[in-house]
Amino acid sequence: MSEDVESLLKAWTAAFSEEVLDYAQPPEVRDEEVFADVYHSLIHSPLSETILQLEASYACTVETLCRERDYKAGEMEARHAKEMADAVQNVQSGKKGMIEQDINTLATTHIDERELLLSKYESELATLHQKQYSEFRQWVMCVHEEYKTSNQNPLGSMFTRSQSSFSISSQTEVSALQESFTITLGAQMKQMHNLRLIAANILDLCKYPSGEEALPQRLQTSMSLYSNNLCGLVILSDSKLRIDTGITKELSDLCSRSTEFHFPTLQTQIDNVKSDIRMAGGWRKEFHKKRLEMEARLSGEPVDTQQMSKEYTNLQDGDFYLTRHSNLCETHVVFHLISDQPLDNANVSSRHPVIIGLRNLVKTACMNDVTTLTIPLLLSHKMTERMTVAWCMKRAELMFKCIKGFMMEMAGWGGTEIKTLQFLLPADIHQDVFHKLTVLLSSIFRVSNPIRV
Repeated sequence: MSEDVESLLKAWTAAFSEEVLDYAQPPEVRDEEVFADVYHSLIHSPLSETILQLEASYACTVETLCRERDYKAGEMEARHAKEMADAVQNVQSGKKGMIEQDINTLATTHIDERELLLSKYESELATLHQKQYSEFRQWVMCVHEEYKTSNQNPLGSMFTRSQSSFSISSQTEVSALQESFTITLGAQMKQMHNLRLIAANILDLCKYPSGEEALPQRLQTSMSLYSNNLCGLVILSDSKLRIDTGITKELSDLCSRSTEFHFPTLQTQIDNVKSDIRMAGGWRKEFHKKRLEMEARLSGEPVDTQQMSKEYTNLQDGDFYLTRHSNLCETHVVFHLISDQPLDNANVSSRHPVIIGLRNLVKTACMNDVTTLTIPLLLSHKMTERMTVAWCMKRAELMFKCIKGFMMEMAGWGGTEIKTLQFLLPADIHQDVFHKLTVLLSSIFRVSNPIRV
């Protein structure tokens, strides 16, 4: 009897400590949270420009090493191509007694040389990233401690502050084809939103300009890094969860060209996603199992064993995962929307898994303080032969109407509403098509016009 009472008391104690705030254990403050608070306070102080100059100098050092790697790799590829062409010609003409086996040996040698060169620079980059990461975080903590006690710039003599003035822009100018609109949505409580139509390479939006021109974007990104005004970017990825294929490889290359001081590396974040997918797969399998059993019970038919045995260990079309970044230009969160099949066909409707996934993505953005979101309008990062003018107009109309519906649902979701929504078009889209899409956007969203007196 005493054992039952003791176990009951432990169960009640655990329930109170886990569910009731007054009885909960005080949360453990992590080093990341401390650093976030310190950085946020410094970036909103007179030391902000000094921090940005330090970050820019670190990025320049990494960029120099990356350019050296790219140059050496390009030189090696050119030399390998010449050697291979000469070897093939010698085999065909019978010169120097070369045979096909020599071609295979030469190709293997070239692969080994390339892997050795890339692994050398990868090791140097990893060492440089780790060194800059440690130095920067230690510097920030020391400066904050001194600034807190002296309430002035403790390193004013060490870092010369730039005397040039600059203004903050809302987005890096990467394309001549762009239009901006202001709209109001809602029946009773009308909300104002900014819409922007841009034609550009999606990752060009994440690149900082060179030199001091990047200071406005760096300041904008850093000041809103730990705020409730985050910027999100949607890219279409596959379910392989690898950083060496597709657009994820391009994103990984871009991230590696500067040190990430605040969040884990892209590879680490994707590895964490893989472990989360295994747990989510078990929940998803159990959910579908119960649903199939319920449907079979209601219909009086046997349970579909093939559906019951279906595995859910991989991401499916319409799923998405997100990664956090502080070294991309005005992009804090990247939403990786899964689409294993190309979406340049005409069979995409409002009930397509990717469209439904996009709705869930927009809802997640609203619930997590993402107030600026960039979405690929045609659900493609490049133009293809199938994308005729009629196709582009039909796909854009579907996307505009769906996104407008999602935005009108925001009020019922809670959280923060998206203030700025950017529709991204491939950089090589024709100018006439761009202007037609501009007219279509204004007609669907009913752009607010100024009152003429």
